[in-house]
Amino acid sequence: MGLLSVWLYRNWARTADGGMRRVQESFEGGGPLAGSTAPAIIVTTLLSHLGGASVGREGTAVQMGAGLADAASLRISAAPQMRQTLLLCGIAAGFSAVFGTPLAGAVFALEFMRRASWAFIPCLGASWASDFIARKALFAPHEDYRLPFAPDLGAETFLWAAAIGVIASLAAAFYLQILRLRGRIETAFPDPYLRVAVGGVFVVLLLLPEGGRNFSGLGLQLIDASFLTALPLPVFLLKLVITAACVLFGFRGGEVTPLLAAGAALGSALGAWIGLPVAQSAALGMVALFAGAGKVPLTCVALAAELFHPLMALPALAACVISAFLTRPDGLYHRKRD
Repeated sequence: MGLLSVWLYRNWARTADGGMRRVQESFEGGGPLAGSTAPAIIVTTLLSHLGGASVGREGTAVQMGAGLADAASLRISAAPQMRQTLLLCGIAAGFSAVFGTPLAGAVFALEFMRRASWAFIPCLGASWASDFIARKALFAPHEDYRLPFAPDLGAETFLWAAAIGVIASLAAAFYLQILRLRGRIETAFPDPYLRVAVGGVFVVLLLLPEGGRNFSGLGLQLIDASFLTALPLPVFLLKLVITAACVLFGFRGGEVTPLLAAGAALGSALGAWIGLPVAQSAALGMVALFAGAGKVPLTCVALAAELFHPLMALPALAACVISAFLTRPDGLYHRKRD
């Protein structure tokens, strides 16, 4: 599947290559996105998932939303500022449709682009419309992670949330450090076909032991398990390593959902040691790790409120801000990461 993805980008969608970084460059004046952006990323992400690669879907949705929005802006000959607003709306709509979180989608669009703008309002409208159509018209299912109880908001809860934020920042920094091996891997395997083939073998070897299938794909099964019982600590680490390997060796897709799974497993493991219910600890770990890795703390606070419980936004604020603050200056969406 990885070999086919490489072939598609090299022979059919060469101008659509660049991923999330290309979306940022286009937004900042780097020229319009290729018309093949949306179809190329959806096809290659599906191939990655069919092959069991530990990649996500938010990158796919964001690139699809941005590609369609840019195509619309070209069709109507939109002015540069209007084009940027449409791109932000496309990004927000894509994120929202995937996770069923309109507020988080709108916030993500601005955090992803590192912008504070009035465009939040149209982004919120696009997010809501996208989520509504996905749920009501297309009957798209979303995982239900709502907590069966109202979270305690005592001082101890916030102390534990802060501790989870610190530990999540270490996990996020570890993941980002692995990604810095990209240059060495590309030097060692300059041919993209060979690179993705080697990566596929490496990932298969990691997944061979009993239970390895739980670490493939999005990792939704890990999230479900994390909310039910305290998982062993190595679980989150293995999910991080497998996800990083898939990204580094060229499998297409996003990184958010696998990172959410790793974060949930981390929080679940910590739940066995701290004074919080396992489900609440897993929820905090789930958003805190992504907040640190992506440098999107406000997005993750909104995710916590929309996915788990409105009151979870308060302890999540402590965990996510601390995680994002302590993690290295760059993140998944920093253009100079490499």
